[in-house]
Amino acid sequence: MKKFFALMICLLMITAQASAMNLTLNKSIGLISLNYGQNELQIKGYTHLDGNFSKGVAQFGNLYFHFDATSLNYVTRATNFEEEQKIFDAASRFGSRDFANTVPVYTFEGSTQISPISSDDDREFYLLATETGGGGSMKVIGSRGGKWVKFFDTLDLKQSKQIGWDWYLQNLYTDGDKIIFVYEDWQNKKLCTVIYKWDESAQWFGVEIVR
Repeated sequence: MKKFFALMICLLMITAQASAMNLTLNKSIGLISLNYGQNELQIKGYTHLDGNFSKGVAQFGNLYFHFDATSLNYVTRATNFEEEQKIFDAASRFGSRDFANTVPVYTFEGSTQISPISSDDDREFYLLATETGGGGSMKVIGSRGGKWVKFFDTLDLKQSKQIGWDWYLQNLYTDGDKIIFVYEDWQNKKLCTVIYKWDESAQWFGVEIVR
């Protein structure tokens, strides 16, 4: 009986390892940046565009980017941060063709590169890598139960002071069910490794920081 239970535990461990998600970071499919002073975006790699580069919807395969650069004209009229944030959130969103099923991602500073992350269970995520003069940030978005969500945003780590604002991307890669970023502090050259690991039971990414 003991041998039977030992065998069952062994099989369960093997099955759990085999069922772990394997992620693959694919090459970039698009790049978005702002034409300063012109209230329009530079958009590269789209497969279809409705509208123009000031306001419209750009399609990148199964991903849709809804944007309205003209709304930046109204930011100066905002009386507080909340009003300003609502304008930015409505003006730059990623997700499905349906605007109501999208998530806000700020694309009006620096440049944002779009790279799909595929998995062996046919789930697809999108890595949005933004580089600005004040440091970089990473976001991963995707569909969860039919609803588009932002699984994580490295800006959250900066705001919680777990990593500094002036950290720049040194390297990024996937390893099994992990998405790994290596950041470098440009002043003292310290490295910080940020590991996002997929939690199958939570259907979400957990985070670990290694210094």
